[in-house]
Amino acid sequence: MGKNRLCIYCTILIILIIIAVPSTYKVITRHNERMLKNTIQKIVESAKDCYYNDSCIEDKITLEELYEKTGLPIMNNPVTKKIYNEKSYVSVSEGFKFIEM
Repeated sequence: MGKNRLCIYCTILIILIIIAVPSTYKVITRHNERMLKNTIQKIVESAKDCYYNDSCIEDKITLEELYEKTGLPIMNNPVTKKIYNEKSYVSVSEGFKFIEM
């Protein structure tokens, strides 16, 4: 009886691991993608405000320019925790696309 019980417990544990590991990985990956998307959206919205208020007139709006003219706080990549380079920019001609340097 002891061997059967051990086999059942091991089978249940293996099934739980098979379900839990991929699910956890997917949740963490989706969370990181959403945090990154949110950060980039804040930068792009700040660039749009600056461009449409005629404060930023160039085709490339750098983060340094956004920090000075819009009061945007210093932004960092939420996944890697590294501060974005001030030379990174938002390209107006590409539909306000953020380009990381």
